[in-house]
Amino acid sequence: MSPIRILIAEDQTILRDSYAHLLAESGRVEVVASVADGQAAVEAARRLQPDVVLLDIQMPKLNGIEAARQIRADLPGVGVVLLSHYSERQYAEKFLRDGTAGKAYLLKTTLSEPSSLIRAIEVVLEGGAMLAPEIQNEMLRLASSDPYARLRELTKRETEVLQLMAEGYTNISIANKLSISERTVESHVNNIFSKLNLTSEARRNPRVMAVLLFVHATA
Repeated sequence: MSPIRILIAEDQTILRDSYAHLLAESGRVEVVASVADGQAAVEAARRLQPDVVLLDIQMPKLNGIEAARQIRADLPGVGVVLLSHYSERQYAEKFLRDGTAGKAYLLKTTLSEPSSLIRAIEVVLEGGAMLAPEIQNEMLRLASSDPYARLRELTKRETEVLQLMAEGYTNISIANKLSISERTVESHVNNIFSKLNLTSEARRNPRVMAVLLFVHATA
């Protein structure tokens, strides 16, 4: 089995070296480069085309969320693991706003177990999503009291649309994928939001919330 090619972006040298050492010890990973800022991460990703990029959320020149956005715009198949000190859900929501597929948002405080980081890398490599438990629980709390039962109320077409939303497709891309009009997609999306009965607070980011419910229920 070929090693997973990883690019590390972390402005603190000690942490950058620690991640590289931890990953190298796993025997599953080849660290192709380590850089100290977000802009360097974007440039290295374009040049080296790694399988997964490991990004600190706060870096000079370009933060991890913006670096991830630029990397995925050029290399949509690259997995992204964002490491953060912030447990506030708004950071995760911003990171996941354009889709959850191949993305993980982890808290640095939870990385005392190397297996957590390796697992996240494997998940995003396969196109899955992973969220720090603290943030996931907070976001799910904003949903209705029985969100998973409501997922079962979705029609087959609505479930298809929600799955494509989870994979990062926009409404117009979903329309093209399913050979239906964009207006029809918008109708399906509105039905999904309504059926999931997201709370008023959750409706600030209904697309993210709907996708997270779907990802969590199908994990």
